[in-house]
Amino acid sequence: MPTIRPGGVTSTTADDLSNRKFSVVPPGGAILNMWIAGVTTGDTFGLSSGDRDIIVNGSEMNVESSADVVDIARDQVAFDELVLPGQLFLPITLSTEVQYLIHLQYLQP
Repeated sequence: MPTIRPGGVTSTTADDLSNRKFSVVPPGGAILNMWIAGVTTGDTFGLSSGDRDIIVNGSEMNVESSADVVDIARDQVAFDELVLPGQLFLPITLSTEVQYLIHLQYLQP
């Protein structure tokens, strides 16, 4: 059950999961949970698996009072989402900093 929790994302990116070890969901798929928070109102993100949008790009995230915070009690944006085998994509548009946490529970093929 991998967890992806990078340091703060400080620049806009078309896919913050590119070149990360767990960005590919193996055969059998996975259950995905995600938490995300920014420090500036108006920062947006999306999440997709292959050609399926899970969270539409342009969704605003919660704003935290300080950087480097993901509050698991209120910042969850994906709850036990079934994702099929394939590549995960996470585009982020921001002006300051974004923090996120993704937890995957792999399913057996």
